[in-house]
Amino acid sequence: MAALGLRRSVRRFVLVGVVMALAWPAAASAHIRTGTVAVSYRATITHVPRGVVARVYPGDLALGLSALPGHRVTLLGYLGEPFARVDSHDATIFKSAPTSAAAAVRIQKSGPRVVWHDARLRGLRARTTHGKWAVPLVVDGHRARLSGTLVRLPAPAAWPWAVVGVPFVAAAALLLLRRSPRYLELGAFALGGIVVASVVATAAGFGFDANASEGRWVEGATEVLFAAVGVAVLVRGRPETRVLAAGALGLLGLAVGASKIPVFTHAIVLSLLPGTAARLTLAVMIWASAAAVALGAAVFAAVLE
Repeated sequence: MAALGLRRSVRRFVLVGVVMALAWPAAASAHIRTGTVAVSYRATITHVPRGVVARVYPGDLALGLSALPGHRVTLLGYLGEPFARVDSHDATIFKSAPTSAAAAVRIQKSGPRVVWHDARLRGLRARTTHGKWAVPLVVDGHRARLSGTLVRLPAPAAWPWAVVGVPFVAAAALLLLRRSPRYLELGAFALGGIVVASVVATAAGFGFDANASEGRWVEGATEVLFAAVGVAVLVRGRPETRVLAAGALGLLGLAVGASKIPVFTHAIVLSLLPGTAARLTLAVMIWASAAAVALGAAVFAAVLE
């Protein structure tokens, strides 16, 4: 009877896992702008003409520009032609200008503000780590320019995040060798809790960052929702299904980790958390998830025997 009940629990749990797997791609890919999690370039503005407010969006190096009250700013394109104009009341895009389409110019009504991707701020040549950029403007009828610097930063070292996995690999190996149901359950509960905490921290860090897009908000909310479902099964499920619940949470953690891999290969992390803290949280999540999946897979295989 116990084996029959366990098999029924496994079937229900597999069904939940399949539903989550089917829902995950739809939730994550429903929005085109999912947001960048890490970049290698740091762009700064060193000179802003009087009457102009400007910023660089670090995720894609887009420029945003607005005008203070009483001022009018005209943006000049690659051929020196006007391609947009903005004042404190309105913004206009000159669609006939060659730069308008090439720079993907758009207007943000709150402000108003003109946002565009300028080829004069689009990266550096190979083996070049520092550069300068400038965009010509006409401010209140006078020629001016918005200018700044661009720096390419090296990727961080990978070995610290590999070392993080040592205790998780050792713990999973010990639990699988002993094969004690009680210890497996306790280990799964601990690993599941670590995965959930790190998933929530990661989702909050990237979701509440100033550069987060709407797509990243949806992605983070979906991750937290799935984590909550896993916690419910982990806490309220039968003892024999808790290891499977931890395994499912591990699959969630690995999926989240896979979407954030650029954090380990790029210098600047676009998270509310400091870069080192964001990487550490992500590394803990990935290793704890892998250990949880290993425990869940072992129990699942034993049930099928």
